[in-house]
Amino acid sequence: MLVPSALHTAEAVCREGDALRWFNWIADLGLATIRGLVNLWVRFDVAPGDLKRLHIPESGVCYVLENDLVLDALVLDAACRRHELPRLTGSSLVGRRAVFGVRRFRGVFIRRPDPSPSRRLQRLVETALADPGIEITLVPVAVFWGRAPAREHSWLKLLFAEQWALAGRTRGALAALLHGRNVLVQFGEPVALRTLMDIQTRQELAVRRASRLLRRHFRGARAAVIGPDLSHRRSLIAQLLTTAPVRQAIADEAAATGQSPGRVREQARRYGMEIAADYSYPAILMFEKLMTWMWTRLYDGIALHQIEQLGELAREHELVYVPCHRSHIDYMILSYVVYKQGLAIPYIAAGINLNLPLLGPLLRRGGAFFIRRSFSGNALYTAVFRGYLAAMLSRGHPIEYFIEGTRSRTGRLLPHRTGMLSMTVHSYLCQPVRPLAFVPVYFGYEKLVEGQTYIGELSGQGKKKESIGGLLRSVRTLREHFGHVQVSIGEPLHLSPVLDAHRPDWRGEEHQLDTRPAWLGEVVDELGREILVRINSAAVVNPVNLVALVLLAMPKQAMVERDLAAQISMYLQLLKRKPWAMESRLPDMDARQVIHTAETLKVVQRHKHDLGDVIYMDERRALLATYFRNNVQHLLALHGMVACCYMNHRSLGLRRIRRLIALTYPYVSRELRLPWSRRELRQALNDTLAAMASAGLLRPGRGKRIWSRARAGSNSTAQLMVLGQSMMPTLQRYYLVVALLLQGGSGKLRRSELLDLSQQVAERLSLVFELHSPDFFDRAVFSAFIDGMRREGVLSIDGEQRLHFDDRLREVDEDARQVLGAQIRQSLQQVLSLVPEQVSPHPSDDRADA
Repeated sequence: MLVPSALHTAEAVCREGDALRWFNWIADLGLATIRGLVNLWVRFDVAPGDLKRLHIPESGVCYVLENDLVLDALVLDAACRRHELPRLTGSSLVGRRAVFGVRRFRGVFIRRPDPSPSRRLQRLVETALADPGIEITLVPVAVFWGRAPAREHSWLKLLFAEQWALAGRTRGALAALLHGRNVLVQFGEPVALRTLMDIQTRQELAVRRASRLLRRHFRGARAAVIGPDLSHRRSLIAQLLTTAPVRQAIADEAAATGQSPGRVREQARRYGMEIAADYSYPAILMFEKLMTWMWTRLYDGIALHQIEQLGELAREHELVYVPCHRSHIDYMILSYVVYKQGLAIPYIAAGINLNLPLLGPLLRRGGAFFIRRSFSGNALYTAVFRGYLAAMLSRGHPIEYFIEGTRSRTGRLLPHRTGMLSMTVHSYLCQPVRPLAFVPVYFGYEKLVEGQTYIGELSGQGKKKESIGGLLRSVRTLREHFGHVQVSIGEPLHLSPVLDAHRPDWRGEEHQLDTRPAWLGEVVDELGREILVRINSAAVVNPVNLVALVLLAMPKQAMVERDLAAQISMYLQLLKRKPWAMESRLPDMDARQVIHTAETLKVVQRHKHDLGDVIYMDERRALLATYFRNNVQHLLALHGMVACCYMNHRSLGLRRIRRLIALTYPYVSRELRLPWSRRELRQALNDTLAAMASAGLLRPGRGKRIWSRARAGSNSTAQLMVLGQSMMPTLQRYYLVVALLLQGGSGKLRRSELLDLSQQVAERLSLVFELHSPDFFDRAVFSAFIDGMRREGVLSIDGEQRLHFDDRLREVDEDARQVLGAQIRQSLQQVLSLVPEQVSPHPSDDRADA
């Protein structure tokens, strides 16, 4: 029989147990209610898009949040449920609740940061130390409620958007209410707990080290997604005016012009306001909605390639995006893609010509900062711009600019401009806060908004100035169909290793913005060339590229459908093998589907015939198609050069092939931005020959020392000749310049005269014998070839700008005859005969090939 005191104790325990059950029931009910509200209200995106590549294990997983907040945990649980990942209910290994927050809070009504480490992390470390056989995997997950890289407006949404300050319960609830439709759940790379603990055997030290590394991860993730803090635009400019280089420029300008320092300072402030972006989160949200609608109207989709590397790179590096410049659409697409990947969108260097009424302020709020075409003679503007760019880089903001300087009208990459590149490197030398990486980006279009404009400009029409009227007229394009867009991220180029190679002790030197190191030009030139090479190496082939490559190699830009399909299939086979091995960046369709896509986009037309339909391009479509051929011509350039060697020969020795390819490779490599150095060319050529053999175009013999094609008239030889014709216009241009030099004689022609003659003769040649394409007589291509011959030592130039050469140029001429067919040489000679009489005759072309 129980004594009264014991009875009373038992009754008390029972009452406490009932109260605890009631408390747990109420807590579970509240949690279920909140979970239901979250499921109804919250809409989230998950990054990366393909979570399978993270290889999250099915057991022993504990998720790590940045903040220990219930709402974050509920959204994470919903993401795990959607993507069939291990849930937050945990297991016997990691505990009942398999999630904890790195940043914790204390207090009920007034929440303050709690510096002590998570108790759950302590228990996990204790478990791992107690049993060395246990493997616990931590998966860091960052939840962003609204993404505001700037906080320059007093909007209610901006007040509670994602930022760097700690967020407690009240702020978290308001953020969920206001930004519940714009949430990003970003999963990080899983990491073994033992990796974070390293070799620590004491629990306290192991917990401290793991906490520190997790906090560092979340700082990097937050900077990558929302960007660093950005002070108000006016405040930033006010700070800029106090820097030493700008103050010195103000003093120099005042002394040179006689104006008061205050007046010059006001001018510097106006320059700053003209330049600076005015980043606005409401504008970003508006652009995101507008762009989503516009891409749906214009394109069938935006395909992303190699995009997954950006997230990890952004956490540890200052990013400078350097895309090719095909269209005004480029920067809008890149910002949209980066934003959708959960990263801070870059600040874009835009030409001052785009600072139009209405449009300019909108672009400025979307992250554009404006730059004049030339800084020449304006030291004050130069100092303000350099200071602004340096401030953006030192604060960790991603930047974007086009190193070509302007849009390519031909589809080829333009030579790099050094201005922005030089200022970027110089700014980094002055303030190397975080490692800097250049991110090459390739854009591939199936149809261009500006296509007809480009053809007109190349044909001699003046470039149309940007205007509001032109902007309004461009709205009509929304009724057209432009196919797919390809966005491909190239291999990042890290700046520090390049600096180390040129200037090993650069870290120990002091650099100032107003003093440019003498060795900087060489570094910038190497960076510019390498960036262009990496852009081209990231190329993606689309159906329009393939059809253009084939049909533009035909005399009348027409081909029987069966033969066209066979040629396209052969090109796809070549590109899947080394030296490019780019299967993942080829269209996921067969040759017939490629032709159908080109028809749908109205790139080609079909002429029905009983013996087989003919696919053809009329002259207007063919002119536009040269742009898309030039986008990817570099991918089959080496194959085409080899094919050209067989125009006049059935069999060639490997040494002879190497010699003929080496003759033109330095110039082709520069023009088409090929990635192989002269030392690497031998292996690339071996891979190319092997690929052509696998496609049945060539046959090796005598231990691969002899390479032969099939007899004339065979299908494989016909395909080989078409492949060679794809590179023939390039080689014709080179031979034309050499022929003009020999015809004129050493020391007779000035560089400008040779350029004029080359362009005129090429235009006449295209009018009489070829497709009349402005791309063939592009002056910039001839200029680059002449400069290339000077770099190779084939040409020299005197003080009067006259060009001199020796017998090496005649050797080039002799070798070129082995590649160019007799018919092509005869066509060239007919046009060369029209050159003015003061140029002496060229040696007879009647002798037979060597």
